[in-house]
Amino acid sequence: MPSPRRRRRAAAASVLTTALLCSAWTGGVASADTPTPVPPALYGKTDPTTDGVYRQSLAIMALASTDTRPAPTAIEWLLGQQCADGGFTAYRADPGAPCDAAREDTVATATAIEALRALRTYDARVARGVDWLRSKQLADGSFASVPGPNAVGDATATAAATSAIVTAGTSPELLRTPQGRTPTDALGAAQSRCGAPAPDRGAFPGGPGAPVDPLLTARAVLALGYGTQPAVAAPSIAVTPLTCPGAEPNRQAAAQAGAAWLAAKLKAGGNHLGGPTDFAATATAVQALAATGHPAEAGAAADWLAAGAKTMAGNDPVRLASLILAAVSTNRTATTFGGLNLPSLLRDTGPAPTPTADMANTSNLINGPEDHTLRNTLAAVIAVLLAATLIIGMRRTRPED
Repeated sequence: MPSPRRRRRAAAASVLTTALLCSAWTGGVASADTPTPVPPALYGKTDPTTDGVYRQSLAIMALASTDTRPAPTAIEWLLGQQCADGGFTAYRADPGAPCDAAREDTVATATAIEALRALRTYDARVARGVDWLRSKQLADGSFASVPGPNAVGDATATAAATSAIVTAGTSPELLRTPQGRTPTDALGAAQSRCGAPAPDRGAFPGGPGAPVDPLLTARAVLALGYGTQPAVAAPSIAVTPLTCPGAEPNRQAAAQAGAAWLAAKLKAGGNHLGGPTDFAATATAVQALAATGHPAEAGAAADWLAAGAKTMAGNDPVRLASLILAAVSTNRTATTFGGLNLPSLLRDTGPAPTPTADMANTSNLINGPEDHTLRNTLAAVIAVLLAATLIIGMRRTRPED
């Protein structure tokens, strides 16, 4: 029987995952009596306590995927959330205060890495985030949602970390622990294999003894398939379920087994996955199936999302961003998806950049805030040189006594 401490750690991970799913995928957390004020640079108007970094990152990632420029203040807000050690918490009301390491969050960090990578100008920030993830990997290759000395790994955090590492340009196979375990090894160990009931094979349960979880399965398949957000469509291949009995599948076979489960579930459900996380799971499954070589199944699910987009999207930045990523992953047009201009609607949920602000902050997007000190130093040097030149010129032109 698990110890009370282990149960508390598992409960903490469960609370985090539930908060992310409920707030990010269903349109915001329930308001407290004294809700946290929403920063003006943040996308979305709901309390950011549990998902501020996550939803900002997803919004920036989605806008970047359509070549739509996020507001500079939105990017600066996300940069300000990064801790000195490279990690991110779910939300920091005071970015100037030191981070509480006990609150640093794997899913938030992973999603922020993907967003900053999508902007293609923050390599140093991305590298710091990846280094933080590396430092939090557990002996079995997995990651915990909330790292700590006695943390327990979970598939949600491991899938998020794996996708971020791939997006950053590093192979997860290089993240091998002294015990020889990689993140994809840990994901494979969490997958329902031949010992599970036939309908569950290839899927991922929400935890030991828990039912299979469609959203977690989609996220894990995307990670095992080395997919990014938005997914880059892989060449089309046949759906390949898990073969039982058979040898333990390698990473690619595990990804295909999960994709086969998603494809079968979508077909049985009318191109959506159903359940309490229907929208989230279906949107993520679109990317997972595109990344693993199943464009027809991904496209059918994307069309289901498009048909209900006007009802499902609202003004929620995570839902709008998820629709954009699904559209881009299946070569649909995000500006007409479901009759909606998704990038425009997403921008409207956050800070609206003015032309003046855009021009004033162009250098921020080209070189990144890390270069501010260098630019300021160069400006000071140039000013001194100009002043010296002026003084020398005045002396040379002064009439002789």
